[in-house]
Amino acid sequence: MPHDVSWDDYNAHQWGRVPRASLDLALDATSGEPGVAVDLGCGEGVEVAALLDAGWTVHAVDGEPAALARIVDRHGSHAALHVQHADFTAPPVLPPADLVHSSYALPYCPPAAFDALWAEVREALRPGAVLAVQLFGPNDDSYGDPEMTFHTEAEAQELLAGLEILHWREEDADGNAYTGPKHWHVFHVVARRPA
Repeated sequence: MPHDVSWDDYNAHQWGRVPRASLDLALDATSGEPGVAVDLGCGEGVEVAALLDAGWTVHAVDGEPAALARIVDRHGSHAALHVQHADFTAPPVLPPADLVHSSYALPYCPPAAFDALWAEVREALRPGAVLAVQLFGPNDDSYGDPEMTFHTEAEAQELLAGLEILHWREEDADGNAYTGPKHWHVFHVVARRPA
């Protein structure tokens, strides 16, 4: 996302879209019984709402207070919702979870903080838990932004060592973004920690 674009404007624009396909894939890969989910970089809370509707206990984590406030306004009376304000420069402490979802968020972690954040994500995965994330590759238009983290295919695969990869799709194509046309290079991943 260009630095002259407000995350709050972007987040507010997201409300009303359908949940990401990665969440559907992750839910299909779970045991079928709702458990504890973490939505890391939850933004406006589209996936948070879908998880709550499906009966999950949801920990919604984001660095934008306004987006979290809107989530609380929509679902604040829901006993299964827990919100946490945290940015990626200091990794948030995540609860043990049956599902960790982070849609298009992890690449916006600065490189110096990424390893600690990824370690926290891996630590949060209970045995049998499912992980759904997107990682950006070096052909992405954003490549070179010093505040973002990118991975080659081999590096992305290395991050998943020890997990069972359930879905892997590399997207390296022109498309659209919130700010207009963009070339995307994204690794769409759903994986499971062995039971």
